[in-house]
Parts: sequence; C-alpha cells; structure tokens
Amino acid sequence: MVLKASDEGKTMESNGFHTVGIGSSARKALLSALEDKRLVVGLASAVRSLAANPELYNFCFLAPFDDHGESGSHMQEVLLEAFCLEHDIYIIRVDSADKLSRLVQSPVVASCALVRKLPPKMLRRMSSAFRRSESILIEHCELYWDEPHKPVIKLPEK
Repeated sequence: MVLKASDEGKTMESNGFHTVGIGSSARKALLSALEDKRLVVGLASAVRSLAANPELYNFCFLAPFDDHGESGSHMQEVLLEAFCLEHDIYIIRVDSADKLSRLVQSPVVASCALVRKLPPKMLRRMSSAFRRSESILIEHCELYWDEPHKPVIKLPEK
C-alpha cells in the first residue's frame, strides 16, 4: 500500500483512516529536524546513534535501498526496524531513498533517517504547524503499529 502526499487542504483515506497530507507532514518533520540539527542520516550512523541512546529518538524514516543483492544491508535494515519497534520508535516507510536524501540534504543516497525528540522547552516554541505535522505522523504510526507491513508514504517531489 502506498499513501500519496496531498495538499494541506485535501483529505486522504486509507483503511478508514483520514489524515491531511501525510507526505507533507513527513516532509515538514524532516525539514524541521534538519533545521534544528536533530537528524541522523544513513544506516550506519543510525545504528551507532540508536545503540548509544535509543530513548532520544522519535521517528525512523526508512526508504527502499537498491543494494544490488547485498544481503548485509538488508539484514541491518531488518535489525534496525526490530530495534526501533522494541524501543517504541515510530517507523515511517517512504517511497524513495532519492527523495529522502534530497529532503535531508545528504550528499549520498540515504535509506534511513532518524529524528531526535524535541526537548520540552524547545517544543513550546515550535509552531502549531510543526506540532500538527508531528501529531499526524504519530497518529499514522499508531494506526499501523501492529501491522507486519507498514504502508509506504509517498514523499512530495520538492
């Protein structure tokens, strides 16, 4: 299942779940994390960061990565996903490693990005649009928490 990004004013429905612009919400959360320096990009960096302090992270964005048959990367992704589930970190599957890399301004193709939680004092200063975007992502993740296959969110092109 692929959920498509929609304009802020449009509603999207999947399995009875109504949300506003899930792809746009993912984009806003990633851009905000990038601006606030709360982003860890890349599989190896994500594994190291989670091993040190898993409680600091809220979201793990995973994109399909063409590893040309390399099973080691696939195993790392599976283990990363299991680790995130074990530590109550929301997993968000996105449709493209290229789009994810562009959004997080990575010079190499990134199949993974972690978003650190906001400190409480910073959360109070955040705009209501950011808080709404993050709430939409949390609601989406909660809806599919127990599903073995998470839906894939289509990130906006820009």
